[in-house]
Amino acid sequence: MKLSQIIIAILLLLFGAYIVLMNWRCVIVSMMNKRRGIDKYHSTAPIISILSAGLAYMIYPLQPKEWIGLIPLVDIGNWTLVIGLPIAIAKGAFKR
Repeated sequence: MKLSQIIIAILLLLFGAYIVLMNWRCVIVSMMNKRRGIDKYHSTAPIISILSAGLAYMIYPLQPKEWIGLIPLVDIGNWTLVIGLPIAIAKGAFKR
């Protein structure tokens, strides 16, 4: 039972790490496109890494497991949600 919990938790963590890498890739590609003058933006997915890390935290049977919280912390999609959204609202970016 513990082995299956560990395997499922690791798979969830790998999925979360994959999302983090893809979010960073989207930001880098969007910046490269902007520098080249290409009007194409690649969007990030902010909440998915938090959900997968949270599920892995609940399933993972071994201690300590606080290190699982590092995955959502390094995700730039989460930072754009936490920092970028209030700035965009304050600037009135969503008003037409």
